[in-house]
Amino acid sequence: MENKIIVAYVGIAGIRSEDISDYVEKVVMKIMPRSIDAEVIGIPVQSFDTKIECINPKYITDADLIKEHEEVMKKINEQLQFQLDELKKNNNEQKT
Repeated sequence: MENKIIVAYVGIAGIRSEDISDYVEKVVMKIMPRSIDAEVIGIPVQSFDTKIECINPKYITDADLIKEHEEVMKKINEQLQFQLDELKKNNNEQKT
């Protein structure tokens, strides 16, 4: 549980809906740390601003808090994947 979690809130205002998934992925790949062990989560936000937050789980020592933290991160990842899937689905429907 020592890995850092980097959350990138990627501003997608002005980005075409069909390009959002690729754009977020490119931004996340550019900020992926090379020298530290970390998980990077990209979350698209309706803004021109992009911000990054770092969550360092090694400071969480209570077992219940660790479990809660893991569950929250799982939900965030599921929601992110759902949103990306919806964007892809909408993009495919617009093409047909």
